[in-house]
Amino acid sequence: MLTKSFHRLWLSQALSTLGDIWYILALVVTLYNLSGSAFITALYPLLRSMGMTVGSIVAPVITPKFRLSHLLTICLRGQTIGLSLLAAYILLYSHERLSIVLLVSIVFFISILEGIAGPVRSSLIPLIVPEASLLQANGFLNGVIQTCSLAGWALGAIIVSWLGAGLVVVISALLLGAAWIIASLIRKSETAILEVSPPTSWWSSIHVGWQHYFRVPKLRLLFWMNIWEGLFGAVFAGAFLLVFVGERLHAEEIWWGWINGAYLGGFVIVSLLVSRLPGQIQNLGRMLLIGSGGYAIITFGFSYTSIPILALSVMLILGAAQSVKDLAERTLIQTSVPSSELPPIFAAQSSLISLLYGVSLLLCGWIADTLGIQVLYVFAAGSFAISFAGAAIFIAIGDKQRQEQT
Repeated sequence: MLTKSFHRLWLSQALSTLGDIWYILALVVTLYNLSGSAFITALYPLLRSMGMTVGSIVAPVITPKFRLSHLLTICLRGQTIGLSLLAAYILLYSHERLSIVLLVSIVFFISILEGIAGPVRSSLIPLIVPEASLLQANGFLNGVIQTCSLAGWALGAIIVSWLGAGLVVVISALLLGAAWIIASLIRKSETAILEVSPPTSWWSSIHVGWQHYFRVPKLRLLFWMNIWEGLFGAVFAGAFLLVFVGERLHAEEIWWGWINGAYLGGFVIVSLLVSRLPGQIQNLGRMLLIGSGGYAIITFGFSYTSIPILALSVMLILGAAQSVKDLAERTLIQTSVPSSELPPIFAAQSSLISLLYGVSLLLCGWIADTLGIQVLYVFAAGSFAISFAGAAIFIAIGDKQRQEQT
């Protein structure tokens, strides 16, 4: 059963997702117009990733001091204020007088708050949703996020070109403000204060999540999977797909947009289907196995695809496999440890993924330039196959434990 508080959570997430995407597009356009440099413009996503990593690292220090619902509203309030200042700055000053340093500083601050809010949301779900409905809740939330992402990217460029960057940032601030108000309506009775022993120092607060990660056998296997997936996590980033479309498919750039849309479409379809199938938590191991195995096999098949329409179909299936794997992984974490341990664990996972994404961008770029775009996807499939081995071990351990219990 999905509670009223969960419905407020997903609605808040939907609004903040749209707001984040549209302000990202507006800032990219603004930075490019200011600098005329692709390199400086490319620094923006790097700084944003760094800010989110910082937020993930400091999240365990902050979470024991607040109710999770209250901390989420604080983050959204801060993002709203940051975007409001950003919008006022862009609207009040002409492009010639805007400071790139000040723009990226505000972005860095907002990104830190995003990095804190992510683990908080994931940790909040088990506190406002019964355990039997966790998979359903995660599926629904993933579907909402990806649907908003698809709509946001599809409409964002049109809106920015129509209204201008300043007004789009104003709209983003209003969306984040609405998300903040809705999140504040989550009932406190459903988000009890987590009973945790306060860490002795800030360093203890930061590394406690890593301790939990390695203490629980299931989470150690997920850590293994995250490492191997993360090394090539950027392989389906827009830049590499664009190169693949040109060099392998020999197709026009419009196919790049369609392929991205197909990937998100597969993700959305499976997420929403899972949200209609409550009570399937006992099948999480199988979901993890199917999702990670399918991801490796389909990536390998994609590397040899040379027909645009076939690539479109493959990406739809790939998005579906990614969705199955991600839903199983998140629900496994939420059901493997007490709720009090979730914030530092999700923070540790978030910081790991953010750091690996930066490494992956460099690694994938080097392989694509030196060995070719097709070889990049072959290497990625091999890395995903090693991750799949972790899921196979997970199943083997689970089957052994069930045999011992009987």
